[in-house]
Amino acid sequence: MSNNLLISDPPFRSLKGKSKGSAKILFVNVNLRAESKGSELLPVGLASVMTYVDKVGGYKFDLLDINIDKITDSKVEEFIRSTNYDCILLGCIVTHYKWVKWFLCMARTHHPNATLVVGNSVGSSCPEILMANSPVDIVVIGEGEVSCLAALEAVRNNNDLREVDGIAFRDNSGAILINKKRKAANINDLPMIEWNYFDMERYVSAETIQLEAYGSEHDKQMRVMPMITARGCAFKCSFCHYVFWDDPYRHRSPGSIVEEISRNVEVYDVNYINFWDDLSFASAKQVEPIVDAIIASGFEFNWNAAVRVDLFARNKLNRKESIRIATKMRKAGCRAVSFSLESANQEILEMMNKKINAADFGETVYVMRKAGISVTTAVVFGYPLETKDTIRETFDMCYRFKVYPSIGFLMPLPSTGMYAYAKENGYITDEDVYLDSITERQDITLNMTKMSDEEIMNEIESGAEALNNLLNLNLTKDTYIRTAGKQMQDPQNDVELVDQRNLKRKENQLSLSYSEAAFDQRKEFGLSE
Repeated sequence: MSNNLLISDPPFRSLKGKSKGSAKILFVNVNLRAESKGSELLPVGLASVMTYVDKVGGYKFDLLDINIDKITDSKVEEFIRSTNYDCILLGCIVTHYKWVKWFLCMARTHHPNATLVVGNSVGSSCPEILMANSPVDIVVIGEGEVSCLAALEAVRNNNDLREVDGIAFRDNSGAILINKKRKAANINDLPMIEWNYFDMERYVSAETIQLEAYGSEHDKQMRVMPMITARGCAFKCSFCHYVFWDDPYRHRSPGSIVEEISRNVEVYDVNYINFWDDLSFASAKQVEPIVDAIIASGFEFNWNAAVRVDLFARNKLNRKESIRIATKMRKAGCRAVSFSLESANQEILEMMNKKINAADFGETVYVMRKAGISVTTAVVFGYPLETKDTIRETFDMCYRFKVYPSIGFLMPLPSTGMYAYAKENGYITDEDVYLDSITERQDITLNMTKMSDEEIMNEIESGAEALNNLLNLNLTKDTYIRTAGKQMQDPQNDVELVDQRNLKRKENQLSLSYSEAAFDQRKEFGLSE
């Protein structure tokens, strides 16, 4: 443990013995992209925890919304210095690790006896590292609602924190203890998110900007809200970490989804729902009950969702049946779907543990566009197997099906397979220093390929330029990667009726050439022959 950490001694002193009514509690909504216009997205995870603490726990609290007001660090500290709280709670993704450490140290300086609680992946994916390098008292691991409330109650009532599942904490000696995992909640039993803690009109207006790229003449009148329909993911890719990592993939009942849509439409006058899930639909069979319920409800609104590349192929549907389901999605208001190709190279997909066949990408693009649904995809460059040829292979796939991807780089995150690989192979030697250094997926933070950063960027720029020219996107070299959503394409973009499995590699303006020697490393990385 760092010698200069300001640990509460004894911990939790301020909150102990307080009544619920007298306990002074502050939630903090972090701003992940201070300089980015249009990043004012409602925080569904934080809001769900706040709702549970309020509606189930009976606690009242304040909210410091750094995000909507773009509050500077100096103003944040000025606010904390001028207030007096018994408990401060915050959470965000792990890429904000450095800022969270700063905030915790600052808050401890001004509130030496307060209980400091951190959730989401910044703590959940690396509880021991965060606790060893910051004065945080409690880290909520995984799903936050039940564990957060249980921890608050235990501290306030001076009960044993070792009895609270799903947390890490410091005992009276300062030792770090990690309790057993909490059983996943039935998400249909959790209270509907209460959004009135936030300045809803400002958020609804701000998020409208994010979806102007979907190509509708009505975009400027769109009123948008996020909504959770599922938790977690059915798969565990080696580069990805999500909060519900140890929980089963769960999706809400169609009835509860429609009920929340009804509330959002009637109370907040929204006409676009952003299904803000790690994975909204894992397979086509999961889609129909929900879209049937939406159609039956009579509510007219638009929505987008995250699906699998093999949404239709997983259920072995033929093209006619796939188009039938996609058409029903469009009838229910679906405007766009996102599904991550990540790489067109099958060996890299195996190392990713993606469990998809790249050949399914083109068919899903075709089916969705045939139904009038826009598509977006994401790619990840920088796996140890990556070469110039594999980068070209991925751009070739996007080129053939006229999809400009969201481009990102492999950034090993704690609790993932690639993070373990990076540690084992000497790429990460000091975890705290590494986590301080990570930023966004659009930046190369750790290069584990045999190419230089410059070689990677040159190859990506070449592929991006060809796609940009093909699709007339008017992107520039500076915006090939940071597109701000400008890569969205009209759903009617022509796509050849081709079976991708029968495609033969050929030369085109991307100057593709594929070398079998590039994949000689597959045994080194434990890939199948």
